Parts: sequence; C-alpha cells; structure tokens
Amino acid sequence: EVPDFVLGTGDMVDEGHRQDQWQQFFDVENQLLRDNVYFPAVGNHDRQGRGRTADVYRSYFSVPENGGENERYYAFSYATSRFLILDSNEYSFALTDQTAWIERELVAARQDSAVRHIFIVMHHPPFSISLHGGNRDLRERWTPLFEKYQVSAVFSGHDHVYSRAEHNGIRYFISGGGGAPLYPRRPKSSAADLEAVKKFERVHHYLRVTVTGNRLEITGVRADGTTIETTSWTEGSIPLDAPPVAPVQVAATGAASSMVASEPERLPEQRSVLWVAVVGVGLLLGAAVGLVRTMRR
Repeated sequence: EVPDFVLGTGDMVDEGHRQDQWQQFFDVENQLLRDNVYFPAVGNHDRQGRGRTADVYRSYFSVPENGGENERYYAFSYATSRFLILDSNEYSFALTDQTAWIERELVAARQDSAVRHIFIVMHHPPFSISLHGGNRDLRERWTPLFEKYQVSAVFSGHDHVYSRAEHNGIRYFISGGGGAPLYPRRPKSSAADLEAVKKFERVHHYLRVTVTGNRLEITGVRADGTTIETTSWTEGSIPLDAPPVAPVQVAATGAASSMVASEPERLPEQRSVLWVAVVGVGLLLGAAVGLVRTMRR
C-alpha cells in the first residue's frame, strides 16, 4: 500500500528555534518527504521564542496560502474530501480571525456538492485522558463548530498515545505515537474526557485512513504492523455521483530535502483514497519512516 499523502499532527522537533533539530528532522524523514506529499499542522514545540512564533517552521514548509497571513492554518481538497489544518496553539486558536475562517470554510464545504467529507487536523486534542488532558478552551470554541457542520473526524497529537473519543456524533483521534517516549494515562481526568474517550493505548503507531465513496475506515497500526483497532462508518445523505475535486498544488522544502507535488489527474469516481495521519513527535527516532515502510510491505 502506498498512501496518497501524509498528514502530520505537529511537534516535528522539540525546540522549534533550533536549526540543528530541523536538520535532523529532514535527515531522518528524507525518504518519507521525498516519496509523499506531507501536510503538517504546527505544534507547540514547532514554535519558538518568547512570542512563540513559527518563523523557522514557515521557512521550511510551503503550504496553501488560503488561511492566516503567517500560513499557520490552511485548507485543501483531495478527491471528495476537504481538509482544514488548524493552529491550535494557545497563542493562535483564540484569535477571532482563525475561528471566523474555520466557520467560513465549513460553510463553504457544506455548500459544495462535491465535498462529502470534512477532516480537521490540529495539534491539541479537545478530549484526552493522557498526560495533558483535553483542551477545554478548544472544546468550548471549536468543537461546537465541528458539531454544527458535522465534520467527519478530528485528528490531533500532543499526547504521545493512541486515543479515540466520541462526542456529540464526532470522532476525535489522537495520533501521538510517532517515536517520542510514550505518555502515561492521566491520574485524574475530567468528566468530559472520561465520558468521551472510548479507546486508549500507549503505543507507537500511525493511522491508516481509507475513504471510498461515503465510507470511511480508520485503522490504528502499531509499529510492529499489528492492528490497534479499526473504526469504520458510512456518512449519509451526500449523493454518490458528486464529482471529485482535484487537490491543490503543494510544494514543501526543507534543509535536507525538497518535495514538489503537482496536481494529479481527476480520480476515478469509486477509487479508494488512502492516506496516513502520523504525529511528528520524536522523529529523531525515525519512527514515521519506519511506519510508512511497514505500511508499504
């Protein structure tokens, strides 16, 4: 199996201001980034300095320029899915411009007959029973929008575990097992987190996501190739004959690698789209490359 593209849930390095760590990231991830289109979300460790800016991160990744001025959040389409890549860091998520942008994007996606599925990618999870716990501010500000416009799934990182939560009909996945030391279960979690989280495992892993028509399948795959669990469902009322949408053109460059993805031909209507969500935490261990290689066997 070869994924159509790879999503990153943030924290590609430990200290975002250190060029040597970014160099190591690109050294380790050279093959993954050479062979795949990679869409990153910015994590708290990817930012740097007193103002927690993301200047170094932005110097390495060229993403669609349809979000914030600083390119920390953006959106793209692939086949019949729309993806919103958000900046959930505390210095950004509360800003009204990003929240307003999210709602505009969700409204547009729901008004577009070609869009069957909407996926959210951001670093911090709204629900978690691991070390950091769920982010209450995100639950209050953004999850009501996810529910209002019925997004298909939300992918996060931050806590170094696998987790699946469900709240008001929306599925929330934590993919934080890209290679860094794993986090424990939180000694005392909030009632909201305990109620929402349905599956939790401390394990290095990636998520394999397959979209075929209205059917979605998300599988957590351990580093040894065994399955954590598979979650699948069919989303309802959007007609199967809606035309596919071609992806935007994306380029990304790094100190040790350069990647350019041109716009592919239109996809066959019933072709399955396979993609991978894998966290960037601890990539100095090379876990993400190993996981994708395992996937391709």
